[in-house]
Amino acid sequence: MNFDFFMDALFPRKCLVCRASIKTGVICEKCRAEITPNTSFFCGKCKARICGTRKTCHKDFPYLLGGAASYGDKTIKTLIHCLKFRGMRDAAEPLAEIMGKYISGLDADLAGYSIIPIPLSPKRQRERGFNQAELIGKILAARLNIPLETKILVRIKHASPQSATENAIERRMNVRGCFAAASGSLCGRKVILVDDVTTSGATFLEAALSIKNAGAKKIIALAAAMA
Repeated sequence: MNFDFFMDALFPRKCLVCRASIKTGVICEKCRAEITPNTSFFCGKCKARICGTRKTCHKDFPYLLGGAASYGDKTIKTLIHCLKFRGMRDAAEPLAEIMGKYISGLDADLAGYSIIPIPLSPKRQRERGFNQAELIGKILAARLNIPLETKILVRIKHASPQSATENAIERRMNVRGCFAAASGSLCGRKVILVDDVTTSGATFLEAALSIKNAGAKKIIALAAAMA
């Protein structure tokens, strides 16, 4: 007997959100279709909507923010929770799909861009067993047909989870000095930073400053969800 058939018979697949029976994946088509994607980029500083990719406010801020959907969306929140805290790696696939559809729908010119996932500290990666941003980034890079870079940006300081902080100031201080990229390693390059969720933007900002200092010319910070 086929092993997968045996396991499916013994443990039928259920949608993570509504618990409906499914044959493949982790969520049903109904829950997937009910996700409401955003329809614009945002200012990384003030979160104002931006038409196209031209900054109209806070022009010196180091990145353009992309948020595929709201963290308040039940399906998105469930997928992120299952990926990060229940070790369900398959949840990365629908998140990457949503992000791919979102950014493709904005008609952004991604020629010359590379994806750099936000790295975890070695300690956190050992605890979790994987980097959720890297899992998402790998699938997204294949979907968008652009390179994935996982060695350029490194996390050099372990910090408490951002969810354990109380406000934006604490979040900014918590990640200060966490990232490093070799000087000149991104000279003239265009980069898409990828993470699962962004709240205050502190993690994206610290990472963006590091890769800007390494020579990056343009930076899009892309998350599956904006909180």
